[in-house]
Amino acid sequence: MKVNIKTIAHESGVSTATVSRVLNNYPSIREITRKKVLKVIDKYNYEINAVAKSLKQKKTMTIGVIIGNVLSQFYSIVAKSVEDIALENGFNMILCNGNDDPDKELKYLKLLKSNRVDGIIFTPTGQNSNYILSLIKTDTKVVLLDRLIDNLECDAVLVDNYMGSYNATMHLIDQGYKRIGIINGYINRTTGRERLKGYKYALKDSGIKIDDDLIKIGNFKKSSGYRLTEEILRASPDAIFVTNLDMAIGSILFLREKNVKIPDDIGFISFDDSEWAVFMEPPLTVVQQPTGELAELATEILIKKIKEKNNNKPIIHTLNTRLEIRGSCIKKS
Repeated sequence: MKVNIKTIAHESGVSTATVSRVLNNYPSIREITRKKVLKVIDKYNYEINAVAKSLKQKKTMTIGVIIGNVLSQFYSIVAKSVEDIALENGFNMILCNGNDDPDKELKYLKLLKSNRVDGIIFTPTGQNSNYILSLIKTDTKVVLLDRLIDNLECDAVLVDNYMGSYNATMHLIDQGYKRIGIINGYINRTTGRERLKGYKYALKDSGIKIDDDLIKIGNFKKSSGYRLTEEILRASPDAIFVTNLDMAIGSILFLREKNVKIPDDIGFISFDDSEWAVFMEPPLTVVQQPTGELAELATEILIKKIKEKNNNKPIIHTLNTRLEIRGSCIKKS
């Protein structure tokens, strides 16, 4: 016996519209009716034909998400936050690990398009602007997360990387540090570029000369934090500002291996926070960014664009960071 929505409706004694509302979790359905319909659905182990539904609605109710590094705590929070809001709104999520690789990013963008996702949230490498523009022109909704793409108008949700970095560097200066090194990520991406800019302007506003030997450019990954800490120590910094958590882990590992103590031998601040940062000895001073809120807002914006077919002028939403002062950079005499 072939079971379809008409079968469920007939046996439940309700209309096909009511069955559809139950399947789509409409809140207006009376509980007694919902239970009666669900009992019949369970009896036949009935499942919605997602392909047929998407063809009828011209929507797949699916969001694609491309993140920079699936092993990073930042991106893990992003993925979970997007999924939570998506599921609350009846959307599924396809998660792709772009690994900050432009070629992988393009591959996944094409994959998501071929799967007819209704929209995409991703942290761009900045290298595939032409393809992304083609997606937008063919009505795939796109929201950028954490980074912008130069010369591309697109909705985006960011944090204020410049002020976060500026405030962290100024705090070190206020504590009496003079030779402040920075281990930064890619400067061809807006996060790295803005964080480096904030660091430089804090030095400039404090009358401290910028020393290129104290500036090291990595790739936002733990291995570069480890390697660049070895390099930066040759310039004799009295403090280090590391501009993301993964590089900070690598940096701290190197300092511990060389028995360089925080803050006795060197002050230390990281951009981004983690539970382990509180349990360090001493606890780590950090620039906190609202990662969950960042991802939730991006998802809400994307779903609104999908549902309302919003083609308004793109908006860039910028959230504030907060400096959490702990014990890793003490006042120097």
